[in-house]
Amino acid sequence: MLKCLYENRFADEEIQKDIQLWPFKVVQKQAGKPFIQVSYLGETKEFAPEEISAMVLTKMKKTAEDYLGTTVTDAVITCPGKPIITQVRS
Repeated sequence: MLKCLYENRFADEEIQKDIQLWPFKVVQKQAGKPFIQVSYLGETKEFAPEEISAMVLTKMKKTAEDYLGTTVTDAVITCPGKPIITQVRS
């Protein structure tokens, strides 16, 4: 989902179609780059897609370390490049 935001501009037709399906708000910022807008602790914040990905990966690393009881230094994470619409909705 976020990967397509890395490579495209907010005004791109594909992004505009996808925005209608996403459960979060996407806003235009910095020369047409799409940013994710969230409300956290009563404050509105905007994050670049790369920042959101970094947060998710950090949480995944912490969860794996807690489960394994050891430090994780290497990992392989895979995901489909372009999930089908039923995967996006689930």
